[in-house]
Amino acid sequence: QSFTQTIPGHIHSLTGRIHPEYRQLGATTGRLSCRNPSLQNIPRKKAFRECFISSPEHKIVVADFSQIELRVAAEISNDRRMIEAYNKGGDLHKLTASLVMNKHISQITKEERQAAKAINFGLIFAMGSKSLSEYARNTYGVDMTIEDATLFRNRFFNAYFGLSQWHQNVKISLVKETRTLIGRRRLWRDQPALTQLLNTPIQGTAADILKKALILLAIELEGTASKIIGTVHDEIILEVPDHDVEEIAKILQNTMEKTGGYFLNKVPVIADVSMGASWAEK
Repeated sequence: QSFTQTIPGHIHSLTGRIHPEYRQLGATTGRLSCRNPSLQNIPRKKAFRECFISSPEHKIVVADFSQIELRVAAEISNDRRMIEAYNKGGDLHKLTASLVMNKHISQITKEERQAAKAINFGLIFAMGSKSLSEYARNTYGVDMTIEDATLFRNRFFNAYFGLSQWHQNVKISLVKETRTLIGRRRLWRDQPALTQLLNTPIQGTAADILKKALILLAIELEGTASKIIGTVHDEIILEVPDHDVEEIAKILQNTMEKTGGYFLNKVPVIADVSMGASWAEK
């Protein structure tokens, strides 16, 4: 209801487009936020995203940073197993599934990899067993009992010792400030929760990377007819003339990956690019 009843009311009568407001520091971690309307909350299902289409003789080109928060977590925690996996071009979700389920990585199913996504993205922020179980179900459609979540949680931190050690160091530090990898600081008046102290440097660094990528991309696109038309946390969306799609897609990918290299020295940064007549082509 919030989508079908609200979004059409924001279509501009002259341009036929939606012109939302982006706030530079809309989130406490430093992420961009979006309002009037919030296009960052559009459901990922095709039925919703195919409503956003390109102009005639144009394509929508989308690139997102692959597993950027996990890569940042690997960099910050100096976890050797995670760093090695990324440098070998491995699939960290399959690796985690293999480690927590005691199965060879070649035997991991699609469903088990999906469960590992919930484990990875939940546990880098020290999510508890009950929360992990709920997160897996609500976000990834994976049924995970609390008993299984507890088992997977223990195995996860045994496998990723560097990440576990970083969590412990932060937990006992009793600090009231954090910094991203470039030194952007967040302060608290009272002692923050452990999840906040872990979330801010990871999510905040990912936000720093995206913002620098947007700046560099705007420079790269000067003199072209391509436009940045949106961003969703780790994703940049362009509208590009048909005849320039391949060239601009490569510029977008190269700019994002090059930007990641300014921040992360131990793991590579990868941007996945897709293109089509609508936002749903991703």
